Amino acid sequence: MVQHWLVEVLKAGGKLFLNPLLYFSIIMALFSGFFRVKRERRELHTRIYDMYHELRFLFPLGLLLGLGFSLLTIGAGLVIPVGSLLVIGAVTVVLALTFKTRLLTPAYTVGLGYFLLLAVRYFGIEIPFFNTYIEQLNEGLLNAVVVLLGTLLLIEGVLISHSGWKKTSPRLIRSSRGLKVGVQEGKKLWVVPMFLLVPVGPLDLPWDWWPVFTVGSSTYSLVLFPFLIGFGQLVKSTLPHISIKEAGNRVFWLGALVLTIAVAGYFAPYVSIAGAVLAIIAREWLAYRQRVQDSERSYYFSRKSQGLMILAILPGSPAEKMSLVSGEMVTKVNGFHVQTEEEFYEALQQNRAYCKLEVIDTNGQIRFAQGALYEGDHHELGIIFVEEDREWSSKVGYHFV
Repeated sequence: MVQHWLVEVLKAGGKLFLNPLLYFSIIMALFSGFFRVKRERRELHTRIYDMYHELRFLFPLGLLLGLGFSLLTIGAGLVIPVGSLLVIGAVTVVLALTFKTRLLTPAYTVGLGYFLLLAVRYFGIEIPFFNTYIEQLNEGLLNAVVVLLGTLLLIEGVLISHSGWKKTSPRLIRSSRGLKVGVQEGKKLWVVPMFLLVPVGPLDLPWDWWPVFTVGSSTYSLVLFPFLIGFGQLVKSTLPHISIKEAGNRVFWLGALVLTIAVAGYFAPYVSIAGAVLAIIAREWLAYRQRVQDSERSYYFSRKSQGLMILAILPGSPAEKMSLVSGEMVTKVNGFHVQTEEEFYEALQQNRAYCKLEVIDTNGQIRFAQGALYEGDHHELGIIFVEEDREWSSKVGYHFV
């Protein structure tokens, strides 16, 4: 039996590379990076990160979480029909082609897929090319999709909290009053490969009590399916790690609630439908609530009376070497008070070989940053200020992410 399981794991791992959704996810990450670089050059006249930036976040954490949660779902005997994976994959592709990464939450990709399967099951709706794979659907298999939905929401919450706020992309926009202000765009794509059991195959039951979720089948096989999860959020009234971590925590607890309802659905028919409805409505409400709360507060990255607000730091620049970060304010350069970018540049020229900055950090404390300057270094230390005289987007809405 152990040998059969090892063979199935290896076969499932190999078939992952035959799944077109894996390569589609890579292409989407590259497109996302391309459009981000194009926007940054238009708004900031320079790019912050290269176009492969999104690709670097695509696999590491998602792979770790996917394999970890696979142990839990397989241990619990969660069985997912092949047809549901095909439908979820198709919904994912359709939503991804809108280039709105926030729509790639499992609440939509799995939730909408579940209701398509429900329509097939109870209303006899035919889906071309898919009906062959979903003819054997029953209540147990449908409920398993909602369990998967709750599990993926848990994973989404962890992904957002852990890395959704890292290396956000700065933007310059026009406020409702026509003033130039800065915001941070948190936009990520993650691939979460999960081992899943599908009905019918060479694997027998390893324990008498397994699977917990009875689906009317006695043999199973393994698949390794790459779920694509996306996240998008504009942060304007606070620092990214505060707002985005809070959003991630909310999604995690939503996932816990949906998972609880889905498990209850095995004992009370149709309860799982409520779990899927809750996932879709609550996930959209969380995003809406965040936008409203942000709009009711003042912009964090805006002109300040006590110095120059740092919107972004270019990677590898002298400013990064001096540990300057987004959200800090430069008040003095080489002993001179600075209030505009011109004053900053003039003060920097007072000593071409060395500079000393007085900075107010994100906790409101004064600190000093200093370092040597070398020929070829960025003439402005690699700092993007909110006050820079650049073109900016006139659109403050959140639909770009």
